[in-house]
Amino acid sequence: MNKNAIFPDGAEKEYDNVVFEGLSLKGKTISSKQFYNCVFKGCDFTGTAFMSCKFSDCKFESCNLSLVKVTGSSFASADFKDSKLAGVNWTAASWPRVKLPGLLQFVNCVISDSNFLGLSLRGARVTKCFARGADFREADLSCADLTHTDFTDSLFGKTNLTGADLTRARNYAIRVSDNRVKDAKFSMPEAMSLLYCLDIKIIRVQDA
Repeated sequence: MNKNAIFPDGAEKEYDNVVFEGLSLKGKTISSKQFYNCVFKGCDFTGTAFMSCKFSDCKFESCNLSLVKVTGSSFASADFKDSKLAGVNWTAASWPRVKLPGLLQFVNCVISDSNFLGLSLRGARVTKCFARGADFREADLSCADLTHTDFTDSLFGKTNLTGADLTRARNYAIRVSDNRVKDAKFSMPEAMSLLYCLDIKIIRVQDA
């Protein structure tokens, strides 16, 4: 791999097996570039606009992508680790018509206040993350790994959670009557919140 390659001012449109390290493009606009098997380490893309770009089998490690714009850009097997991606509108990206599993993977990331409304994220990985205030309504999260993630104030409605693993996930508010949860995995005590969303009264009875 080539290290510390700089792409913003270059004429190249396609990058394959390149490592970008310590790159800062805050607020910049990057258009029509394609990245294959690239690695981004410690890069600052805060507010960067990736317009009609393609990321295939790319990894982002310890990067800041908060408020990044992904209009018309595509992601296939994109892995994010130890990174910040708060306030990202993922619905603006270009998604394949054929529903492919594992398009996005987040591990130990901040994806709070991001929009995943209606997206097909079957088999996605969102583990050990902060997903506070994120919108997952009408999204397909079937067979997704959502373990150890904080979903405080996140929205679930008509969400497909079939076969999803929410073990050790916390602070979620999921109405079982409004979401598909067949074969989904939950762990106690967090799973008690599923009962609270049923609008029933739970009475604590002490043995005499």
